[in-house]
Amino acid sequence: MKKTIFALTIASLLSAPALASKDGFYVGADIASSSLDGDSFDSGFGLTAGYDFQVAPQIVIGVEAELRNLGKDKVSEEFLGDNYAAELKARSFGINVKPKYYFNDNFYAGVQLGLHNFRNELKLTKNVESKTFKDNDTSLSYGLEAGYDFNQNVAIKAGYKAANTKIEGFDADYGTFYIGANYKF
Repeated sequence: MKKTIFALTIASLLSAPALASKDGFYVGADIASSSLDGDSFDSGFGLTAGYDFQVAPQIVIGVEAELRNLGKDKVSEEFLGDNYAAELKARSFGINVKPKYYFNDNFYAGVQLGLHNFRNELKLTKNVESKTFKDNDTSLSYGLEAGYDFNQNVAIKAGYKAANTKIEGFDADYGTFYIGANYKF
């Protein structure tokens, strides 16, 4: 019985797909739709540069730097003859760790965990007078990503990431859906 179990274990390990090496430096770009506490921003984008380390036949861990423009949100209102407006612009810069599991040579799914510095700029306007407030906060980001490698160089990706940060001392939850591509060297 022990010999049978040992033989089946060896056979299953040998029959695992022989994946091409996934090690390498990459750059990427994406377009995104972000929200702050459920209010949508206009379109944003992200730029990444990183390195993938293949640690097992089907497991790759990516480490990347990311610059993300979350977009802007603007609201305006007229009250007692005065025009009021508020505009929020947000961006972040950070480092992500992305463990990925390859189901075959091409398709993967994974998680991401990052540490990001969020920079928020809030502009408040009454009629023609305005005041701008700038705020920075560093917080964790987390998310899910799936992708498809067309070949050793070109891949598409889609995912969702979220972060809880502070704007002028108030808690703020960012959420971002994105779709983009990576080029591996």
